[in-house]
Amino acid sequence: MSGKQGGLAAGVYRYRPREHDLVCVAEGDWRAKLATAALEQDRLANAPVTIVITAVYERTARKYKQRAERYVHMEVGHAVENVHLQAVALDLGTVVVGAFDDAEVKRVLSLPANEQPLCLMPVRKPTHSDSASNVLCR
Repeated sequence: MSGKQGGLAAGVYRYRPREHDLVCVAEGDWRAKLATAALEQDRLANAPVTIVITAVYERTARKYKQRAERYVHMEVGHAVENVHLQAVALDLGTVVVGAFDDAEVKRVLSLPANEQPLCLMPVRKPTHSDSASNVLCR
């Protein structure tokens, strides 16, 4: 979301699983607006990258019917765990942020009406001032 990360210009990117690529949906530094949507949490304003995990419940419900929400939440848990494990492997830190205004996150990220934000994961190099109860876990 800021500067150049891994060759990417600052912006909001959407991951496309079929193509296994990222597409820029909004250019510029959106970290401050996302942090405001997340109840002024500085960890989002200061992280060079924030992964936002979203869901389209209706798409999952086509196959799994009334169990869709349960399955979506289980898959989100799996994805979050994998991001944490990869962050540790890369000597990075992250934390799950669940305190945010859903409608405001959707507005900031220009999410479609049927797509729901479920968690935010700021990722960065931990600093000496970080602790288990502080900014990012590792």
